[in-house]
Amino acid sequence: MTAGRADAGIRVPAAPQSVIAGLVLVAAAVVLFDETLARTGQPVSAVVWGGLALAAFAGGLACVIAAAQHGDLGLARWKIGPWTMLWYGLTFGISTVTWSQPQTGDAAEIALSSVLKALWLIAVGMTAWVIGYLAGPGQPLRGAATRAMGRLSHRFTADVRSLAAPWILYAIGLAARLATTATTGVFGYVGDPSSLVSTASGYGGILGTLTLCAPLAVAAAALQVFRERIRQARTTLAVLFLFEVAFGAAAGGKASFVIAGLAVAIPFSAARLRLPKAALLLGVFVFLVVIIPFNQAYRNAARQGSATLTPRQAIAAAPGIMGQVVTGQNLTTIVPKSAAYLLQRNRQIDSPAIILQRTPGQRPFLSPVQLVEGPVAAMVPRAVWPGKPLILTGYKFSQEYFELPPTLYTSTAVTAVGGLYMHGGWVPVLGGMLLLGCGVRLLDDVLDVRANPHAIFLILLIFPNFVGGQEDWLSLLATIPATLCIWLLAVAVTFRVNRPALRVSRPA
Repeated sequence: MTAGRADAGIRVPAAPQSVIAGLVLVAAAVVLFDETLARTGQPVSAVVWGGLALAAFAGGLACVIAAAQHGDLGLARWKIGPWTMLWYGLTFGISTVTWSQPQTGDAAEIALSSVLKALWLIAVGMTAWVIGYLAGPGQPLRGAATRAMGRLSHRFTADVRSLAAPWILYAIGLAARLATTATTGVFGYVGDPSSLVSTASGYGGILGTLTLCAPLAVAAAALQVFRERIRQARTTLAVLFLFEVAFGAAAGGKASFVIAGLAVAIPFSAARLRLPKAALLLGVFVFLVVIIPFNQAYRNAARQGSATLTPRQAIAAAPGIMGQVVTGQNLTTIVPKSAAYLLQRNRQIDSPAIILQRTPGQRPFLSPVQLVEGPVAAMVPRAVWPGKPLILTGYKFSQEYFELPPTLYTSTAVTAVGGLYMHGGWVPVLGGMLLLGCGVRLLDDVLDVRANPHAIFLILLIFPNFVGGQEDWLSLLATIPATLCIWLLAVAVTFRVNRPALRVSRPA
């Protein structure tokens, strides 16, 4: 039997329960795929069975790779590989079941036959990803990454500098947010987004990266509470967490709430060696009952047709909207309604489906060379290259594949598999997903949130993009340099410098 990695670095036998569960789920996926093929004459029914089959297949792959490499499922240690497969099972699998209902809007343009083809595409892409994950990046890369982490740990200790460190880090993020709003007129979802798709400044990317310091500050305070057991830090954690929740509400985004929750959950599980299940369940309940209804009402108020509220107007209206949401909801109806909304919004099969439907018949394949040139060009700072093209993949995708007008400022999640298929078909999908799997394996091997708190910051920065699966190849790789820079900055601001003890020479 293969061996997994225990928390203390000791090799232990892989958990047989995970192996058995993985094999059972893969076997169930085969049966469900067979049922899908049997119902090809009934497209709606076939899509439902296909979605369930993909969900079972993703769950099986998550169990197999987790048991083979980590000895357990790895969720409490925030291993990106298992989390990615489980999220794929939800967003590409279970969420696809919502195609059993009549579709409106952009989805109405997608044929059910294209959805079935997309399910096969995702299954093949996941398989290539898992092969890459199991194969790994090779010892040279793994050794270089391990040495880099070792040098960082040698430079900085595992202890937060002081009670003021989280506040300093949050001040950097808050200042960047205010500067971004002042220069663009956009605050999250609120404001006129036309400037974001027409112009860009040399400092805009820097400000956008610095905003990530805010959730990292919450994580720093959580480290002081759960790892260092500093009682005074509880107030800091509570205040900064509430600030992030308020920011998420005012910005009109749902991801901010999730990231704020992760900023607390990851340090907690790293210190307590378990997931905060009760807190997570409470968070999900609040998310369904309060956050989702408020977010929908707030967005509707912020953008009504061609009229768009300014950030100041929208924020002024937020308390009244929150009051209506809290007092006017029925729990028996709002929970299933919010859950159905989440499944619909997080359904990611649509983009691969419309790509398969229209490429290469209506829209030709893009050059595979762009998969290399694009990320390299995106890494060049705009201050060095003022005329660098804007990365507007999702915005342009909405126009090219769903034929939306340029005046409708929306961004469609292209997904990693869909973006690779656009650049040449199946071969880029197989090669690209294989490389992505290798990259995630490298991260999972090197980043240990229980042994090294510096790793917590990097996991928090990369977790939404890598696990979420919404980013295309270009967008995902283009963020890596900025992510590494903000991670190193946050570590330097947050943790104590490891000063070597002075040697005192004795007189002869």
